[in-house]
Amino acid sequence: MDKASDTSLEEYSRGNTVTNVDNDPIGRGYFDKGVRLMFSFFFEEAAKHFLACIAYSPNCALAHAMAAYCHGPNYNFMGEAYYSRKLDNDGNMAPNNEQDGYSSFPCQTFAEYHSALAMAKVRDLEKMHEKEPNEKKRTLLMMSEEKKNDEEDRVEQQPNIISDVETQVIMAIHKRACNPGIEPSLAEQSVGRPYADAMKNVYARYPSDPEVAYLYADSLMVLNAWNLYDYPLGRILSDDVPEIRKVLEDSLKIHPRNAGLCHLYVHLCEMSPAPEKALPACAILRTSSDAGHLLHMPTHIDVLLGDYEACVKYNDAGIVADDKKMKMFPKTTSLSSPYFQTIMHNYHMLVYGAMLGAMEVKGMECAIKLNKYLTEDLFLKNPHLTTYVEAHATLDIHLLVRFGRWHDILVLALPVNSNVMMFRAASLRYARALSYAKLGDTETAKKEAKIFDQIRGQPDTANRYLRNNCIADILNVKSLMVRGEIDYFDGKYEKGFNLLRKAVLAQDNLNYDEPWGVMQPTRHALGALLLKQEFFEEAEDVFRVDLTRHPNNPWALVGLKACLKHKIETAEEEKEKKSFEKEYEKIQIAFQQQKKSKWADYNVTYACMCANTSCCSARNV
Repeated sequence: MDKASDTSLEEYSRGNTVTNVDNDPIGRGYFDKGVRLMFSFFFEEAAKHFLACIAYSPNCALAHAMAAYCHGPNYNFMGEAYYSRKLDNDGNMAPNNEQDGYSSFPCQTFAEYHSALAMAKVRDLEKMHEKEPNEKKRTLLMMSEEKKNDEEDRVEQQPNIISDVETQVIMAIHKRACNPGIEPSLAEQSVGRPYADAMKNVYARYPSDPEVAYLYADSLMVLNAWNLYDYPLGRILSDDVPEIRKVLEDSLKIHPRNAGLCHLYVHLCEMSPAPEKALPACAILRTSSDAGHLLHMPTHIDVLLGDYEACVKYNDAGIVADDKKMKMFPKTTSLSSPYFQTIMHNYHMLVYGAMLGAMEVKGMECAIKLNKYLTEDLFLKNPHLTTYVEAHATLDIHLLVRFGRWHDILVLALPVNSNVMMFRAASLRYARALSYAKLGDTETAKKEAKIFDQIRGQPDTANRYLRNNCIADILNVKSLMVRGEIDYFDGKYEKGFNLLRKAVLAQDNLNYDEPWGVMQPTRHALGALLLKQEFFEEAEDVFRVDLTRHPNNPWALVGLKACLKHKIETAEEEKEKKSFEKEYEKIQIAFQQQKKSKWADYNVTYACMCANTSCCSARNV
């Protein structure tokens, strides 16, 4: 396949030359850019670049196939979800509005149409190639002996019109794209697995080709999207995982700077027992100055390793890069485009890092900027966006709860229509209930919690998602959390603790995601309130577990410090006391290191602000 690299990042590496696009430099440019966009999961714009390539290089069969690939399922929009979409225009194979790539995206009939065109183009090129030898011989006989040797050299060096690797990739992609409208439950066995098996055969023939390795690994990962390992236990969940790992690691040894391979490797490692193995790939992706999603990807590893400053820094860089993308490609980055969900993910992850790393101002700036896009008017005019987009319109609420801004929460405007802004309405009622409980008005807190439960009980909560979790499951965690805190502040301590323990288990049982579906760890509230009631032993266990999931976060560090301080003060033996003091000092160093982060502006004194003894006033800014 091909190569197009800059000085810092080998985004696309020369494997087997794409011969029939090389004749036109403009077509070549569109093809290379299409692959780079594809590596960053900007599939809709990538498909358009492959179509542009065809306009300049009409013999590039592979461009048709790659356009079809971009309109197929992917790691973030896998099989059943993809095939559950209704076919456009009653399933017609290729109506006019499906051919230009500006129809609904992704489109099954578009994928079928262009994969069929790719297959037809392969046959045409093979027929053309079969005729070439005789034509060349006749030409050579007519030439003078003096020129004959030069011409023979030229013919001998001329590449094939279409290479075998191109043909094999095209045939594999056709297997996946040739059944639009298939029953979703049959998609894996009928098209997903046959496509992966076909790519396995291509990889066996061309193991050093990085794009073949990318397509093969991706084919297996889509079959097991977000279900590779059992986090945090590290247990492998699919027989495909060892093969995915081998393919990616073998290929990265040959092509360590290939952006596509690095991207997939981060997704593989983030759920694994050793996420740090992806750090070399992360270092490569951080050089992708024009690809917002690639700049963002290393932060999936950063949060798992407790580097919250890097999480904020590179999501911020991703937002800047994607701001440029929105100006360059307005149609494919609009608020209703699939890629806008990728853009939102930068904001989501930045706020997550800011919450864990105690970076209040930076996090709030980001949340306010996103809310300018995600207005109630947007969802009223585009109700279809509520399914996957609306749940992101809550980041400011998460921040206010995290930093204990109870009075600020109570002056936030409620959505006019809770059926439209359902997750925001529920999240705000949840936050208001917490605020009233913390401020000593548990009766009003119970009223707010009742309204929260009414919203939570709406059937549509099961049909809306915050990435990998439906909001019904997320709101179930919040329900246990808010009821637990109300009972606690109502003096019913043990009942409150039991509900908070259930909330911890419910949060642990959410589907793996980055950020987590519930962005503030429930263990922080449980541990902080246990500490408040001097249940030091259980609180210590809670904080230690939390630090295995969110390393070096200052909230759990503060809680664990308090537990160790109690141990130091009550230790009966000097040896035991010194052991506790040694660990305390180690934790204190980690805590101080976190405070040195560029945007760390909040002085963490409690594991959760619900445990603050004084009632917080409105924020002073």
